Amino acid sequence: MVFVLARYMLMPFVLIAVTLFAMALHIIATSLHHQIAWHQTVATVTDVSSYSETHANGLITDGIDVAVAYVANDAPMTWSGKGKDIGLYKASKGDKVEFYYDPADPSNLDTAAMKGWSGGLLLLAVTGGFTVFYIWFFWLRGRNAPPMTPSPVRVASAGQPHQQRGTFGRR
Repeated sequence: MVFVLARYMLMPFVLIAVTLFAMALHIIATSLHHQIAWHQTVATVTDVSSYSETHANGLITDGIDVAVAYVANDAPMTWSGKGKDIGLYKASKGDKVEFYYDPADPSNLDTAAMKGWSGGLLLLAVTGGFTVFYIWFFWLRGRNAPPMTPSPVRVASAGQPHQQRGTFGRR
């Protein structure tokens, strides 16, 4: 009874893990796509300023606004906006940062591909491992187990004396 209850009580966590597993696949696929299909460039940070924004729930978020200059498709380009939009969380004026840019739209920058896909791989391993263990432990384990059979009983034949086995050395 408790086993069946635990099986269904953990179901929301499994659904969350499956969702995180899909997100990890998306992170890895996007990162690999950017590394393969996008072009790499080195940008120079030309301006940095910090900001704080207050959300509707009262949470205050700190970040940086950045401006970068880079060369894409043999043309000088600039980009400015929130650093988190391009994957920059810390920067100083004059820093050199490697980016990938979309050759079809050079204003579309990405640093996540530069950081690799290890974060997505870690998320994939943890959520996938939990989900596989849950499915095995609560749904598959014991399905192919042989049915319980009674142990063989020794029956004394008519020609042999029957020995009674007892405890404490009695016969």
